[in-house]
Amino acid sequence: MSPASGTWAPERLLGDLERLALRAPSRVEFFDEAAERLKRTVAFDGACWHTLDPGSDLITQHRLQDLPDRFPILADNEYGVEDVNKFGELARAERKAATLSAATGGHPERSARFRDLLTPAGLGSELRSAFVADGATWGALILVRRAGRPEFEEEDVELLAAASGLFACAVRRGLVAEACDVAVPAADAPGVIELDAGGDLIRASSSAEPLLEELSGGSVQAGLRSPSIHALARATRAAIAVAGASGLPALPTATVKTPAGTWLVLHGGIVGAPPSGEVAVFIQRAHPTVVAPLLLKAFGLTPREQEVTQLMLRGATTAQAGQRLEISPHTINGHLKSIFEKTGARTRGELSATLFFGEHLPRIQERVPVGDDASFVDAPRPRGGEAAA
Repeated sequence: MSPASGTWAPERLLGDLERLALRAPSRVEFFDEAAERLKRTVAFDGACWHTLDPGSDLITQHRLQDLPDRFPILADNEYGVEDVNKFGELARAERKAATLSAATGGHPERSARFRDLLTPAGLGSELRSAFVADGATWGALILVRRAGRPEFEEEDVELLAAASGLFACAVRRGLVAEACDVAVPAADAPGVIELDAGGDLIRASSSAEPLLEELSGGSVQAGLRSPSIHALARATRAAIAVAGASGLPALPTATVKTPAGTWLVLHGGIVGAPPSGEVAVFIQRAHPTVVAPLLLKAFGLTPREQEVTQLMLRGATTAQAGQRLEISPHTINGHLKSIFEKTGARTRGELSATLFFGEHLPRIQERVPVGDDASFVDAPRPRGGEAAA
């Protein structure tokens, strides 16, 4: 057990964290309560919890505990600087957690993150983990100790590695819980934000302001400081640098959940000619056809279960779904049992209302066109019991 840590054994802690995750609290609630529980086994002085877009593996939000907010430096390290224990590297590793000390052979000063982020903040030991479930990365955690305190031990690493899948499930359950019963806001035009090489604002379109407020759950300035903006901008610069003179780079995209429970899509863009370092971030509301597959994935449904779900929500019978997927009705029923267990729904109607907010799925099925602001172009449908019928 680590110095000054609590008295809980790892098995007891993991069991308690699993019970916490099953309550499907919001991510903020889970992160805060999970940190208090972790301290009963692992000693640490600060923590930073991250939510990652499972499609792009980009950081979209973070939750700081007893740490200064220096996210632009962290984003630059994560996406633009050679270093050890990157979240993507941990997600692909057999063990999903590692210490900075071990990764640098006991010489953390070799790490740019240690020099530029930890040392200036008076921090020393660092333990990182990635949250992976079903091959997708949903989040990550950084635990740190003040400079001069002992290093994290092997059993601390093993604990976080063992908790990787549990934490991933907690994040995606939190996303689903936050998504339920959220009213869809009125459509806004897409916004564009231009940033210089240092990540400072050059200009922002007036249409970006309400989206930035929504992104942060506060002010425009808070939105401009959002981890998702800086992470995407840094990843865009990195993509441009890698492409060099070989042609146009594949620019990153991230789907971001806002504090209000809505979804936004961020796209990286180029401003001017490289290597000026100026980039743009385009921000717009996520069309339900983007959000719906993410929600299905967030419930932990397998690809086959997602296929069965979409057929059932389109009104297919068990026999019809089996015929379409070329599997037996008995197998379909087995998938349905698993789907209901994972989503907490008891009927197809409840499943429809939970997944697609009532009105979205029919529009997706009917191929209602969308405008350039990613909203439906038809008049809004009245809310009611139609989707649950």
